[in-house]
Amino acid sequence: MTDAHSLERDAPITPACFSLLAIVLLGTRFVQGFIFWSGASRRLFYDFHEIAGVDHAVKLDFEAAGFVANKLVHALPGALWVQAPLEWTLQYPDLILASVWSWTFAELAVGLGLIFGLATRLWAFVSIGLNVALMLIFGWMGSTCLDEWTMAVSGVAMSSAVFLAGGGTIALDRFIDRSGWAARNPWSAWVFSGPLPPGKTRSLGLLLAAIAVVCTVGSYHLLFGAVVSPLHARVNFHRHHIALSETRLSSDGAVTFDAYVDAGPDTGAAYVIAARLIDTAGDTVAAWDGVALAQLPDSAIRNTYPYAWASHFKTETIGFSGQTDARARITLPPAETAPAGGAASLELEAINGAMWRTELSPK
Repeated sequence: MTDAHSLERDAPITPACFSLLAIVLLGTRFVQGFIFWSGASRRLFYDFHEIAGVDHAVKLDFEAAGFVANKLVHALPGALWVQAPLEWTLQYPDLILASVWSWTFAELAVGLGLIFGLATRLWAFVSIGLNVALMLIFGWMGSTCLDEWTMAVSGVAMSSAVFLAGGGTIALDRFIDRSGWAARNPWSAWVFSGPLPPGKTRSLGLLLAAIAVVCTVGSYHLLFGAVVSPLHARVNFHRHHIALSETRLSSDGAVTFDAYVDAGPDTGAAYVIAARLIDTAGDTVAAWDGVALAQLPDSAIRNTYPYAWASHFKTETIGFSGQTDARARITLPPAETAPAGGAASLELEAINGAMWRTELSPK
């Protein structure tokens, strides 16, 4: 006697089943599409400023402080596995522009494709890839509810479901199916909508579910812990940190060092109000107060990325500041307060009381 569960497991999934599944996920398809459409449209249509009588999209204007790549720069300290290629890309303005425009058009195509259900499975698959990329780059960011990570991993699961279901009857793909062209080209179901080949749906559904689970749990553990370890941020989004390196003391008492803001919220900056040279006993042998730091000339702060939209170190009313991912080689003039002899390390003091110290590099 045939087992009922075995019969149900082996039964083919009919076109009516796919249509019903697509209707169930219609809201999911629209929301995921609108998320990408809104991202592209904000850059392309809704945020302009006038230059010499001509309107320019702020987020796509390379010379504007609001150029969209500034968010990418802020995200670099916590990016997973893709930091090196992104840093390499940032060395070439033409490549930056090409990447931004390519991403924008990809978002536009995915958004419109999912909203209207045209080439639904193709754009759902691309959406999975875009969401994984967003998680790798921006997943560590978010001040309250792990905003970027939540959006990205939710997008992976949503897009996977839409990929399996297709567009159904409320989609432009329906007209392609009615034309008879889809029936003559079985591969078209993988691009548009309609039933997938028998035997593929269950195995593909399990595979995509496993990918979503691994992506969600794995990235959560890497970025925040709390899976097999206590909750902790891999890179702190709440407090700034400045990594110091290549610190050298010249014979005249000037100090040169590399500074990198490798943690903290992108909505603010780390503010340095004092610098000190410390000897091996912990005593201060030379110091620069906020007034001295604020008077540093432009030539004393050489930012790695010269672009107007990139993160920079810059002088402030008292001291100097650095946004998240700011990188610069900074030179402090010989201190007036005391000779620098016997110095062993450099210490920076932030306005909130944080301290960052590094040992002097060998001469």
